[in-house]
Amino acid sequence: MATSNQKEGREALRTRRAVGRAEQALAELDRVLLSGDSLCASDLGILDRLSRKGPQAVNDLGRRIGLTSGSITTAVQRLRAKGLVETLRNSEDRRIVSVSATPAGSAVAKRLLKERRAALQAIFDEVSTRERDLLLSLLKRLRKATEDHLDQNSRISGTA
Repeated sequence: MATSNQKEGREALRTRRAVGRAEQALAELDRVLLSGDSLCASDLGILDRLSRKGPQAVNDLGRRIGLTSGSITTAVQRLRAKGLVETLRNSEDRRIVSVSATPAGSAVAKRLLKERRAALQAIFDEVSTRERDLLLSLLKRLRKATEDHLDQNSRISGTA
């Protein structure tokens, strides 16, 4: 017979799988939405941030949207080849490259975000406002608990 601790462990794994499957489904929604423009989710993240915040240093932009230095460089080159962003080297420090959305890039971001918003609205219309609020609250708590766990374990193992 399974102990209470074993049951809780199985429930934790079941919950993790459910969260992962929901994220996979939402990622697939993004993939389908963006495929017509031959873009990926990180491309949209870049265009959205640049459209809202203006020009950014490439490395700062990468950190803000969670991409490594190599990944952000590749993404910016890909978007530049499509005419969606422009790059400019800093005249005082040539190592610093600034990136900005072109008018076409801003238009693509605006259109795709509008389409994404409509698709997500249709999906979230399936749940009540109370359920959405509860989901948001639980996901925030889950993220915080995970960050705290990682932080505590890195201190214990000395990897902080």
